[in-house]
Amino acid sequence: MNDPQLRALWLAVSILTAVLIGAAAGAISWSSNRKTGPAVLAGGAGFCGTLLLIFAAFQFVLGGSA
Repeated sequence: MNDPQLRALWLAVSILTAVLIGAAAGAISWSSNRKTGPAVLAGGAGFCGTLLLIFAAFQFVLGGSA
């Protein structure tokens, strides 16, 4: 997994996954109370949490070489 093109592809997939999760979290939050501020915060938290979880999983699976 030291190929830069492969790493860039996995980074793009990870970011797109985090964007989808963040958008879903924001939409669910917004649909429950129709306030923009908490929906943006929920979406941001969903994005950051998902991306950090994916990066931690890559780090664990690759044995710290990522």
